[in-house]
Amino acid sequence: MPPAVSLRALPGDYVIARFPAGTDTGSLLPDLLRSAGLVSVTRTDREVSIVCDAALAPPGAEVDGEWRALYADGAIPFGLTGVVASLVDPLAAIGCPVFVVSTFDGDVLMTPGDRHADAVGALRAAGHTIAAATDHG
Repeated sequence: MPPAVSLRALPGDYVIARFPAGTDTGSLLPDLLRSAGLVSVTRTDREVSIVCDAALAPPGAEVDGEWRALYADGAIPFGLTGVVASLVDPLAAIGCPVFVVSTFDGDVLMTPGDRHADAVGALRAAGHTIAAATDHG
């Protein structure tokens, strides 16, 4: 049986921004990292992806959004298997796109803003709990 996860809605709307590999994004980071909301920067040999508050969408990036975010509350042990699958599978069943950002302590599940209510309903029906957003913390 997949694990039930306690999720907390993060307030606000987010975007996923993409820059080509090799783009110097260093000047963007100080402002992004000072924001109170979710920020994730991932660099690969093919791209730089930035997840951030929609109001902070980096200029010059290819941007997709707006997305809403749910954060898996509490640390998720690295050895625990099936957590992401237990979150993604109910969304796949209703045809809801998903973008996952993993951190050291947990996972952030992102869904398109216009599908967020559907996603919350599907996740609850799958046995997950979701607390309302209260702040960016």
